[in-house]
Amino acid sequence: MIQGVDNIGICTSDVARSVAFYQKLGFSEAYRNERGVMMAAGSANLFVFATRQSHPPPVGRELGLFSNPPGIDHVSLAVTDVDGLYSTLKAAGVWFSGPPEDQSWGARMVSLKDPDGNNLYLLQRL
Repeated sequence: MIQGVDNIGICTSDVARSVAFYQKLGFSEAYRNERGVMMAAGSANLFVFATRQSHPPPVGRELGLFSNPPGIDHVSLAVTDVDGLYSTLKAAGVWFSGPPEDQSWGARMVSLKDPDGNNLYLLQRL
């Protein structure tokens, strides 16, 4: 029986760069081994590991749900204060597609991409 999601694997072209990025978001290093780095924040766990491709193609997903090909599209991270985190991260140089906005389905949300182009959403339930 499934109990939940244990971790989400993030394949990167530069582990150190991705670890630093996710640390800005509030993740901390839980452990590191020869395969990669487990980053944790609350109950969210990301396993960051390096691609072995010498010239990996860029991630080809747009922010927004419905024009992308099938597959895992994004990671939504639950936050307590999306506006405050947005301001802090924007001041630290993190790129966002725009400011947080209320969604018709009961959340306030902002979208961004990690250094490899993976889609992320910071989401505060209203």
